[in-house]
Amino acid sequence: MSEADERKSFGEYIRGKRQEAGLTQKELAGRLFVTESTVSKWERGLSYPDVSMVVPICGALGITEHEFFTACDDDKARAQARQAAVWRGVTKGGRLFFAVSYAIAVAVCFICDLAVFHTLDWFWIVLTSCALAFCFTNLPFLVGRNKLSICLGAASGCLILLLLACWWYAGGWWIIGGLAITAVCLALPWAWWAVWQFYGKHVPPLCVAVLTVWLFGLLAVIQAFTGGGWLAPVALPLALAGCGFLWAGFAAVYWLPAGPWLKAGVIALLTSFGTPVFNGLCDLVLEDTGGPGFLDYFSVGDMLARRSAGDPSWVNPLIFQIMLVISAGIFAAGVVVEIRRRKS
Repeated sequence: MSEADERKSFGEYIRGKRQEAGLTQKELAGRLFVTESTVSKWERGLSYPDVSMVVPICGALGITEHEFFTACDDDKARAQARQAAVWRGVTKGGRLFFAVSYAIAVAVCFICDLAVFHTLDWFWIVLTSCALAFCFTNLPFLVGRNKLSICLGAASGCLILLLLACWWYAGGWWIIGGLAITAVCLALPWAWWAVWQFYGKHVPPLCVAVLTVWLFGLLAVIQAFTGGGWLAPVALPLALAGCGFLWAGFAAVYWLPAGPWLKAGVIALLTSFGTPVFNGLCDLVLEDTGGPGFLDYFSVGDMLARRSAGDPSWVNPLIFQIMLVISAGIFAAGVVVEIRRRKS
């Protein structure tokens, strides 16, 4: 049996077990945190799952790892079995290390807080901090279904408890603003989770759109609790510029109908122009720092004059010009590769 036939046999096995479990490709992809097309490629025999996916796949389909690897008896499957054993050992050792570290930290701080201060005050900060870390390092391996929502919910709760523990220890009215800002910050991962969970199509652009709206919401909440006149004249222009670069880069990667070289060239050019654009914008919305303006970044003469005057800001135009040349080279190479690709 050829390797292609073996992959096809393995894919048919995965499809059969998925159907026995009563799952659609989309539902299985959601449980494994991969795209629906990835599951489709497995089932059509176009690719194998990564070794780190073996345990989650077995859990989702209700099969053993032995059944998984014997489903496709070829060299690649046996190699994956060996890699999976190594992966399990590494992850198990890491989880044990973190769990023991958290337990030691909590026990030592509990004893020290009682022995030295005869009460429990800052101990709660340590406890909630360890609990928050546990949500990222250990909890994902202990949860079966709905892993992301459970871990995200636990981490959100621990973060709020950590904030309350700090307030209990330090006091003050800052807790109101702290809770508000924390709530807005937590809204971003929960919004991304909702997009992934309930809207399977166009997930990347929706996540970028959520990030854009969230950024301005966060600035508004911070402004409400800190005061000052910095939001409209300073923060909003800089945020708008940042979002412009973000959407331009995302559009190049996601929507530009071109190969990787041309996309890389566009991203490189955007990255190169980031420094002069943001520095020039800062000179407009903030006090002029005396650094190079936007057009000065393109002038070799201005760069040399600043260097001769001992002005360290000459380094910024130098870095920009080097990056610009490299980016233009990548972009030109991408154009050539794209022309050849479309002609072939």
